[in-house]
Amino acid sequence: MVLDLNQEMAWITFMEDGWETKWHPVTDGKGEQMVFDDNVMDYCRTQYNGGNGREWTYFGIAPTSQMLLKNAVRDNL
Repeated sequence: MVLDLNQEMAWITFMEDGWETKWHPVTDGKGEQMVFDDNVMDYCRTQYNGGNGREWTYFGIAPTSQMLLKNAVRDNL
């Protein structure tokens, strides 16, 4: 993966997997990383907040600049 510091892309960190030290790109249905915007939190809630047989997962999201500082700017704790 190439990290483009000119774009604020969306990243997610999970409580049970290295909170704010391990980050994963938030990808859309095509597998492309999403730009960090007002819709990312809602998207992540539908993907990771249980339902469809999945367990509840605690997560935080951040744009690239905050991910590099180990700072989840929004979370569902």
